[in-house]
Amino acid sequence: MKVPVVGMLYPIFLGLAIHSASVNAQSFDEGAYQDRQLQYIEEGVSSTNDTAVVLQAYTGDELNWEALNKNLDVLRNGGKKNSDFTLTRLIRILFFRPEIKDELFAALDGYHFWFKEGGTGDHVFASENHMIMYTSAQYLLQEKYGAFEDDRTYKRLKRYLEVKNQYGFYEFYSPVYYPYTLSALLNLVDFSEDAEIRELATGAAQRLLQDILLVTNDQGILFSAAGRSNDGYRRNGSGGNINRIIYLLTGIGKESVRTPSPAGVMLATSGLEITDDIFKYFGKDLNMNYSVGHSLGDAKNDIYADFPREERVPFYWSQGAYFHPDVAADTAWFASKYQLEGYEGLKAFDQFLGLSEAAAPAAAKAGAVFSRSSVLSSANFSLYKDGGVMMHSIQDYWPGRQGYQQTPWIATTGTLSVWAKVGDAGGNSTMQNDHFPKIKQVNNVAVIQYNPYPEIELFHSGSSNIALQWPEGFEEEKRSGNWKFGKEDDGYVAVRYPCGNGDSNTVTCDWNEQTWVVIMGSEERYGSFEAFSQKVLNEVSYDADWEWHGSFWKGTLKYVYDSDVKFDGTDISLTW
Repeated sequence: MKVPVVGMLYPIFLGLAIHSASVNAQSFDEGAYQDRQLQYIEEGVSSTNDTAVVLQAYTGDELNWEALNKNLDVLRNGGKKNSDFTLTRLIRILFFRPEIKDELFAALDGYHFWFKEGGTGDHVFASENHMIMYTSAQYLLQEKYGAFEDDRTYKRLKRYLEVKNQYGFYEFYSPVYYPYTLSALLNLVDFSEDAEIRELATGAAQRLLQDILLVTNDQGILFSAAGRSNDGYRRNGSGGNINRIIYLLTGIGKESVRTPSPAGVMLATSGLEITDDIFKYFGKDLNMNYSVGHSLGDAKNDIYADFPREERVPFYWSQGAYFHPDVAADTAWFASKYQLEGYEGLKAFDQFLGLSEAAAPAAAKAGAVFSRSSVLSSANFSLYKDGGVMMHSIQDYWPGRQGYQQTPWIATTGTLSVWAKVGDAGGNSTMQNDHFPKIKQVNNVAVIQYNPYPEIELFHSGSSNIALQWPEGFEEEKRSGNWKFGKEDDGYVAVRYPCGNGDSNTVTCDWNEQTWVVIMGSEERYGSFEAFSQKVLNEVSYDADWEWHGSFWKGTLKYVYDSDVKFDGTDISLTW
């Protein structure tokens, strides 16, 4: 692949409009940032939290050996599931306090950092965040101590970092996994002896931080359309691990985010250069359409083409391409080679496991409504930010196909979020939506269609059920006809639902084809909450139905599901 330009932090922006919110616009204050780092360390160093050992190692204080041994226990006997989260922390402790080397190396006896034929166990090596945690840890141990040597590690690490600098992150805007990816990158920034690796890791970390602030509102709340998330982060954008990062960068956040967390202790003790570019889109009103990533074809034909097959496949998996028809044969070969029957990292694709390399592509193609939509490597977004008001959505993203951990759209009035759950998949941590909508967001208006493929309806009981997640806590609420309105401080939201009980906080509609409309507003733009709601009720033009489009004579005649919405100068037509 072509060598990327390090520090290219920006996705491709189309139709970008940025307006500075003069009261809230942020630029980086290095002194204030360093003060927050110091305060975070001073307030957390005496904590009994298992993560606070990082702070003790950094300051030279006596280590809490009870907490340290809890961390080491996670690695012993080959390591527990997700032990790389803890390993990344212990690497940092080791480099601050080399005297723990013997204890760490003893805990790592029998540990492996990559796939092992017949012995992979529960280790999930090939999602984006896990790949960098395992690989960076092994690389740093090799570089510093000559231990756990594997000549594949450097090449894998370098390519990973090059791709992040050039294309961004596959697990886009993930409030769950971005902090862990960042933690591994910071270890490379602070401890690698290789100048090129440090530079690439710095560029990737800075890009990730810019991503975080892009989808953070001026109250320090992060609600994002995301490649991988969960309901907890969709409901609460203020108290998570990622909010420690936001607090350290901006100084914004409630008191609880000043306490030690896995990512907070890493950034607080890091010398990563924080640049003004990281803050480029923070504290500003935004109205933008943009793209991130690359195609699966580019991954196969260019980006990873020079790697051997056993190294290419995990990179495909890191972008969510498991049994996509284009890589199904590779996955079948890899699963057979490494004996991955029942493997945790492939549990969502049990129906495809065990297929031969020859049979897998045809099966994946036949089940394409399930096999394609896990791919994360390319997406088009629309983002609207107006102070605390924000709406973020993925445009035309695998509509009607199986949903996984992605969040296709979410809106917030400041601290409260509005979004939708689809079907009965909510209890499954991997397949969290039965299918994806088709979305077109223009300005502060989003039109959202749901229309699952027939195979989805056969596979999932209740897959047509779309359930609006309406929060408690609005200062004012209003319902009129099929519209729900909510007010929080000076932020407003309006949602039009096609059917269901509008008085419920979970408005559920079970039609096969559905069109929802979301409109965001603010006091500055529309005046009072009553004025906003009346404008929506009086001025929205809405039509959604099956129609004939095209020409019989030209051979373009099609029967399509069409939704047309007009409001406040915004005209959206969306066809399924």
